[in-house]
Amino acid sequence: MSTRPPVADPAVVDVDDEWGRVPGLRPPIPGWAPLAWFAVLAAVLTAVVVALVLPPGPLDDPDPAYQRDGLLIDGPVLPAGFVGVGFGEQRVVLVFDRMEPDPVELRRWASDVPPGVDVRLVLSETGAPGDAAGRVETVVDPSRRLAAAVDLPTPVDGGPGIGYAVVDSNRRVRYSTLDPDYLNNGFEIATIVTEAP
Repeated sequence: MSTRPPVADPAVVDVDDEWGRVPGLRPPIPGWAPLAWFAVLAAVLTAVVVALVLPPGPLDDPDPAYQRDGLLIDGPVLPAGFVGVGFGEQRVVLVFDRMEPDPVELRRWASDVPPGVDVRLVLSETGAPGDAAGRVETVVDPSRRLAAAVDLPTPVDGGPGIGYAVVDSNRRVRYSTLDPDYLNNGFEIATIVTEAP
């Protein structure tokens, strides 16, 4: 016994004007198909997000949402002289690192910072005070007083933060963030410094 629906005579077919189909025939796709496609697409999207969005690394902010959210409208005001750095006469960029970076890379990075901005490399673990690379003077601060003064976040590993802070000419901290890849982001620092008074 055949289970196939009877084939309507084309000359006698009655088409429903509202739905545009022949009454009594099956829909072109089964009712479960849209739900199955949705489930497959949701699974693929979830897999892509899990594969591409990495958890925070040891030098990153514990909360990835705050990794580069360092804008401070009412940031702390620093004293005129603090840990060997003068504030108030001009804008100052403090770059925090654990060890002295490659001098060539540091020079390349510093070339992105506008002239008239005092740039200091703040080392927390090793190094000696002095001129690290051209216009970047090194400050050694093992007690991390400068990082605390500018509210530099603590990374996942609990060690000294690697990142930077921008202090305006009124000694107010305008930006403070972790950025383990700061040597490749000189243009970002340049943009922030340009907008600081």
